[in-house]
Amino acid sequence: MRKRTCALTIIAIGLIGCQAAPFTYNPKGIEQARLAHIVLEQGPRQYAQDYLAKIEFIWNEQGEELSGRLPYVSAKFDSMKVSPGVYRIQASCANNQYKGSVEGIFNFEPAKNYRLLCEPKKDRHTLGFAVSTHVALKLEQLAD
Repeated sequence: MRKRTCALTIIAIGLIGCQAAPFTYNPKGIEQARLAHIVLEQGPRQYAQDYLAKIEFIWNEQGEELSGRLPYVSAKFDSMKVSPGVYRIQASCANNQYKGSVEGIFNFEPAKNYRLLCEPKKDRHTLGFAVSTHVALKLEQLAD
């Protein structure tokens, strides 16, 4: 019985560690309502080629890594609250065929709501057709 309880506890901890988590960065202790709130575009994909995003790493203006996660081990973030300022964000963008990491630098204003998503970019194919060749992070400000 004791071995079974121990095994179940280890499995539960492992599953919790793999789930996406929220992230909050508020070094000055300002009130929660004044933080910028960022969510990732998630939910059902309309098409198989649609990309889903997860935040991997976050850096502040001084270049300090804030997320404290370990690559390939720690949970990725699906939402975050940060104090106003400029941040560099690395996110993974994945669909059924491709997966990669992209970065963007964004300025977050106080008490604003944002959505971060992976947006396919089009380039010209040698035959002149527009084709998706890469993905970029896009930030949209949501209506209050």
